[in-house]
Amino acid sequence: MNRRTFLNTSISAMAAGFVPLAASAQGAPTGYLRTNWSRDPYSLGSYSYVAKGARRRDHEALGEPVGEQLFFAGEAAHPDYNSTVHAAYESGQIAAEAIYDTTDAESVAVIGAGVSGLAAALWLSEEGYDVTVLEARRRIGGRILTDRSLGLPLDLGASWIHGTRGNPLTDLADELGVQTRETDETYVVRGGDGREIPDSQTPDWLDNVLSVQHNLGADTSDVNASAYWSDADYGGDEVIFPGGYDQLFTGVQSLLDIRLGHVLTHVKTDEDGVHLRDGKGRTASFDAVIITVPLGVLKAGAIKFSPALPDWKTAAINRLGMGTLDKLYLRYNEVFWDEDVTWIATPENSLPQGQFNQWLNLYRYTGQPVIMAFNGAQPARDLARLSDAELVKRARRTLEMAYS
Repeated sequence: MNRRTFLNTSISAMAAGFVPLAASAQGAPTGYLRTNWSRDPYSLGSYSYVAKGARRRDHEALGEPVGEQLFFAGEAAHPDYNSTVHAAYESGQIAAEAIYDTTDAESVAVIGAGVSGLAAALWLSEEGYDVTVLEARRRIGGRILTDRSLGLPLDLGASWIHGTRGNPLTDLADELGVQTRETDETYVVRGGDGREIPDSQTPDWLDNVLSVQHNLGADTSDVNASAYWSDADYGGDEVIFPGGYDQLFTGVQSLLDIRLGHVLTHVKTDEDGVHLRDGKGRTASFDAVIITVPLGVLKAGAIKFSPALPDWKTAAINRLGMGTLDKLYLRYNEVFWDEDVTWIATPENSLPQGQFNQWLNLYRYTGQPVIMAFNGAQPARDLARLSDAELVKRARRTLEMAYS
């Protein structure tokens, strides 16, 4: 159950926020938070993966600049590893350094105020560039979003630093004085009648759900397995931010020119520079631009390029996959589940395979009666169509069966 990777329509459609629920029976939740990444138009998924027919070099191709005006960054554009916050952070710096090394640009637009765009903008600003960040959302952070409406910080997107040894995010957290806490891999598997299921008796399909769907946001049949299993990354502990991942953005907005609510629709390049237009018809021109929007947005063709992107770039975009991993947080008045483990698996809940089969016990790390379910890949996309009421009903039923 290694948590290798966990990585927001409008914010109200993506995350339900605090919603009070009548505590009509013992164990009924008092509030919930829901994510719906596959239906978020500014990400259209959670993070990238190497799909069947794709190769790791497609990630490298996605990060390659087009001429000396168009640069690309983001977790999907890192040449060596992907699907993590540290990949996004480093790729933003790589793109910024490429502008410094290869162009005479003075003014640079950065499209996207996620961690990749912010890293690029900060690097360039420190080098004296005139940098403007254009962000579609009404907030910064992208797929990092911390919500506090349930009475404690809960991360709706990215949650972990995956591997602290040599990881630049570890240094950044230390520099900012942000507290982290290591998570462990203790777990229990609960049957539909409340019994504890030994490893030898867990169903074969559960490993695909926990190891692939909840790591890649995709199913085994979707993935280039050789690329997945040969993936290298940082070693060391897996840590979370008890005070919220968004602490890494403290003070950033005061350092940069960030313009929110700018949904980029067109990018035109010519000998005079890069000319941008957003969905409200606003235009601006720069010497160079760094595109940091998620792979899902590029795959959907939400941004039109003139001239069109070269075939090698569009081929990489089309071949790579965009996975989905959604969360449902439930807050209760008191804990009724296993308090002393990190992970709880619930394979026997009378739901389709992949729905509400894994839970993170937040009580172990926060002391608060909060538990969170993961749903990934097609099961997550199926659940995305359901109402909040139905989603919470399925989650409650699963827990009630596991702790009957």
